[in-house]
Amino acid sequence: MTDALLLVGHGSRDPEGVAQYRAFARAVAAQLDITVHPCFLELADPPIAVALRRAVEEGARRVIVLPLFLGPAGHQKNDVPTLLNWARATWPEVTFAYGAPLGPHARLVEALADRVRRAGATAPGGVPPEETAILVVGRGSRDPDSNSDVFKVARLLWEGRPYPWVEVAFYSLTGPRVAEGIERCVRLGARRVVVAPFLLFTGGIHKGTVEQAREAAARLGVDLLCAEPLGAHEGVLAVVEQRYREALDGTATMTCDLCKYRHRMAGFEHEHGLPQASDHRHGLRGVAHVHDHHHHGEDHDHGH
Repeated sequence: MTDALLLVGHGSRDPEGVAQYRAFARAVAAQLDITVHPCFLELADPPIAVALRRAVEEGARRVIVLPLFLGPAGHQKNDVPTLLNWARATWPEVTFAYGAPLGPHARLVEALADRVRRAGATAPGGVPPEETAILVVGRGSRDPDSNSDVFKVARLLWEGRPYPWVEVAFYSLTGPRVAEGIERCVRLGARRVVVAPFLLFTGGIHKGTVEQAREAAARLGVDLLCAEPLGAHEGVLAVVEQRYREALDGTATMTCDLCKYRHRMAGFEHEHGLPQASDHRHGLRGVAHVHDHHHHGEDHDHGH
């Protein structure tokens, strides 16, 4: 069976971020020794549907679809699975396997800790470690499951490391926001804050996070260091390989324990039981003549 890996990036309008993603895709191809088709959910080309068609036309009979999403939010649960429902109906002779989100994972925590260390958080001189706080900043989501994962990563970063505080903030969509996170660190006694983006690549969100952090730090009079995104860290590549092997072996799983579509969760009751769907700006980008967004009896699957 001829295999191909479809590596799904979120997408960005920032050329630097897109370039980092493409370099990452090349690193994955070299590590796994497999044909990799890089594509994007939105904001950059090619769309997922176009890359899928290319993989099939080039002879792939099994396509492993691996989204580079750090958490299990709507893109993982709705947009990509809706597109895969379309692909299975379009190419019934092809097997499509779907990977789980990347994190939280011990190797991602190691990568985040390494980025913090390289930012100078434990450098001698200046502000001592006991007065240094780490602020893990996630992108932010309307999915409580995904947001809670960022807090779990932050806790794992704190465990066993010499940081008195590891706090959490989000760039947008939910709180606390970046400025609130820095203010909390200062109120707890921090003289230095290290912003650790829980992001894969640079782009508008990363650069906006740094800008928000600098404005808040200047206003509050606290020393600020900003770590780089996770990028092509060996820990990230290791997690990608694990998620690929799991999808290939049929052991890829996502828990439904905290899924707002499966359980009536406080504040999200109106989303309980919603059908799986996407639109032509996300999962169905590049797909023509789709009459509706409900597919083949798999509406309530939500990618799990």
